[in-house]
Amino acid sequence: MISSTNLKVHKLDNFTLKSGVTINLELFYLTVGELNEKKDNVIIYPTRYAGTHLEQGYLIGEQLALNPKDYFIIIPNMFCNGVSSSPSNTIEPSNGPNFPLITIQDNVTAQHNLVTNFFGIENIKLVVGWSMGGQQAYQWATQYPDMVENIAAMCAHAKTSGHTHVFLEGMYAALTSDLNWNEGNYKEQPNAGKTTMAMAWAGWALGQNWFREKLYLNDGYKSPQEVLDKLWKTIYYKRDANDLLAMIRTWQEHDISNNEKFNGNIEEALSSIKANVVLMPGINDLYFPPEENKEELKSLKNGKLEIIPSNYGHYAGAAKSKEDLDFVNNQIKILI
Repeated sequence: MISSTNLKVHKLDNFTLKSGVTINLELFYLTVGELNEKKDNVIIYPTRYAGTHLEQGYLIGEQLALNPKDYFIIIPNMFCNGVSSSPSNTIEPSNGPNFPLITIQDNVTAQHNLVTNFFGIENIKLVVGWSMGGQQAYQWATQYPDMVENIAAMCAHAKTSGHTHVFLEGMYAALTSDLNWNEGNYKEQPNAGKTTMAMAWAGWALGQNWFREKLYLNDGYKSPQEVLDKLWKTIYYKRDANDLLAMIRTWQEHDISNNEKFNGNIEEALSSIKANVVLMPGINDLYFPPEENKEELKSLKNGKLEIIPSNYGHYAGAAKSKEDLDFVNNQIKILI
């Protein structure tokens, strides 16, 4: 069901970014299901950090909440992910380290352009996403409050916290420590830096409980070291280094209130959301902890918090276990 065979492109010429920079962009997207006559069965399902449309299939199916027999599901590839416009696939002079900062707001503005100008859609049934996909769901709800009925944000916050900003800066430093980095003008991919970043990231992504409960045994790994050697060591090798770094900057800049409408007032931004909101943090997520969703909930008019009781850390929202998938799937079914 999810493949690159039916991948389509939406061209955005002379697109003005939040920063004021104008650039030609290409938004690659995949659709699953059929748009009904009323155009009111639309689900937006954005991608996450270092992910593409190919990783989005776990929530789509006839027995799942995102049933393609009922809904028209649009999967937009986030900018800088190597599919949509990114440092790695943009021509000079905006290629590589010269590629401009793309914010979550820019991503959603581009997606809105696709949805309205190409498809003629005026109402969104649901925006759902995990991690940076959840950030985009939050952004949709604040940027286009009259258009979005529901959002489900899994392991995501309305604003990147100071702690997560610091964590990401460490990942940025790890990758750029490679001797081949050359300020982003590398001739060969700085894979040693990618490995350094991945080794540091592994403990954050899965969390203490996953290792304490030895859940790696369920995935065929004999020890924590084998998890590093066989899973994480080369996990980013297929991704371009400048793309990975650009997505880190996008993540760090995320703040639904950082615009002229809200002027940094996060409570006002949250209270402006008209959509029904379900926040699903993983109970052991180290960089999207439930505590911050609890604070956001205080300002949401139609929000609820459903903590995923998972030992998979941040990957709770990626449904790495059947229990996690059932939990997330059931909450989305209740929402829509």
